Amino acid sequence: MTSSDIRIREAKPDDYASVAEMHYAVWRRSWAGILSPPLLDILGPAKRWVSEIYPQSLSRRGWSMWMVESGGRTIGVTIFGPDSADPDHLLIDALYIDEESQRHGLGGRLLDEVVTSNPAGDIVLWCAEKNDEARRFYEKKDFRIDGRTLDWEPLPGVVVPHVGYRLRRR
Repeated sequence: MTSSDIRIREAKPDDYASVAEMHYAVWRRSWAGILSPPLLDILGPAKRWVSEIYPQSLSRRGWSMWMVESGGRTIGVTIFGPDSADPDHLLIDALYIDEESQRHGLGGRLLDEVVTSNPAGDIVLWCAEKNDEARRFYEKKDFRIDGRTLDWEPLPGVVVPHVGYRLRRR
């Protein structure tokens, strides 16, 4: 994989199946140890993401999904849009890179594309407290814990504590 082989573009509904195939597998691995395998099974499969999750996420005003392609394969995705708490800020809902393609700068490159798409406001996101790898990635990119907390409840009685991160722009 060379940098000239990498293409970042907005995903369209026809792309959702290939994005979900990559996204779900990487998401599942990143959440191993945070949620049990049976709970991860319930929150999948990738077909559900194509038919429900992506359309719901992207129906929000101003929201986008960008994908990373290389050699005809989908190797990354990010979903982002205006933060409902402060529309001047951009909220990153997801940023995932295929496991084989990680540690080659693609996550940082995709994050840079998102950051430059909104040059004015802060960039905010939520990260599971126990997702150490994601937390290290964002901290290396100058995101800092901003004091916000969230208990995500993907299913009744299942609570996953999250911390807020922020890249200050002003």
